[in-house]
Amino acid sequence: MSEYLDSGPEHIVVDSSITVIAGSAALTVLDRSVTTNLIEMKCLDKKRTLFCDANGRVEDIATVCVVDDRILVISSYEFGDETRRKLVDGIGWDEECTLLMGDAAISHISVLCNDSNDVISQFGFEKHIFSSDKMLEHGDLLFSKTEFDSCELLEILSPKAKLSSVLGTLNNLGSKLASNERWNFLRISLGANSIDDAKGNLPNELGLDELVSLDKGCYPGQEIHARIDSRGRTVRNLVRIVSESPVEIGTHKVGGIGKITVTSSQFISGVSLSMAMCPIIDRPLESITLDDGNEAIIEPLTFP
Repeated sequence: MSEYLDSGPEHIVVDSSITVIAGSAALTVLDRSVTTNLIEMKCLDKKRTLFCDANGRVEDIATVCVVDDRILVISSYEFGDETRRKLVDGIGWDEECTLLMGDAAISHISVLCNDSNDVISQFGFEKHIFSSDKMLEHGDLLFSKTEFDSCELLEILSPKAKLSSVLGTLNNLGSKLASNERWNFLRISLGANSIDDAKGNLPNELGLDELVSLDKGCYPGQEIHARIDSRGRTVRNLVRIVSESPVEIGTHKVGGIGKITVTSSQFISGVSLSMAMCPIIDRPLESITLDDGNEAIIEPLTFP
């Protein structure tokens, strides 16, 4: 597991925007609004995708899953209403597609653990080959996972009425309820970017190239992404900054590198972990000094 993660699992109830899309044209409407090809998705398939503006820059990050005749879109809480408006605006007058807000009905719980099988077994599953591109359904609960180098992120969608039961099961397993600050610290330690890191940046700068399907039809930002792919040039990327002192979010000048933009940061127990957009440098990454005199280390990121 991450060197900062305790020996047992930790969990949090995530503030997410959850949109339920239904109708014969639901997948078509969603597909032409996002960067990833969704048309071939089947029941319980899961894909991550991006909503981008006309300049190709990320406006929202979403997880899409198909459940029977409905599509669930789990995206950032801050920009959920904006994302839903874009989807509504994209519905043709002759298309059958309806959107429902699921924020008040569905809870989103995230669990960091060594092995997701150890957690889902507490909910009635036996040992299971758990694919990262599929959801597992058990009654009215949905489970999915993301694999990192050192641990797994298990995500659970539950009716609000069952939230206390789900949390009780996790508590019985020994999982600790993390504070928002603790969760943000763990997220950065694993290199999992949030909407704070992604908003306004290009997918290739964020290591999210795999979420862009260049062979699909037109979507907002498609021309920019195609141009970037043909040129094969990235001038900056997302990195992690480690320091013994708090690092402020915003722009910093760094000698020998130039300007870096810290997009998220968390300081806990004498360690500061931050995400930052940094110009790509040709020399090995090493210790740096920020403009406030803070000594730090830049680390490259690997993405799940």
